[in-house]
Amino acid sequence: MPDIPAGPQQAPRDILRGCLSLLPPRAAERILTHLQQTISYEPVIGIMGKTGAGKSSLCNALFQQPVCLTHDLTACTRAPQRITLTVGERSMT
Repeated sequence: MPDIPAGPQQAPRDILRGCLSLLPPRAAERILTHLQQTISYEPVIGIMGKTGAGKSSLCNALFQQPVCLTHDLTACTRAPQRITLTVGERSMT
């Protein structure tokens, strides 16, 4: 087993790299790359439907703020919109 010194100064990536040192370097690097991609993944959610169905109102309700224009009588949004919600360090589009 690799020697892993305890202490607050050691970054999690360094600790993981120490644990993976038993593997071939290429395999260890692929695992680290895959973990980093998984951790930093930002989901993209599409909302589709007929004009005037309430997609913008749904977005406003989900985001809990007026991020999309809405109107009681006519449809407002004709072109696709891209909205990003960030909570802490995580984002969703």
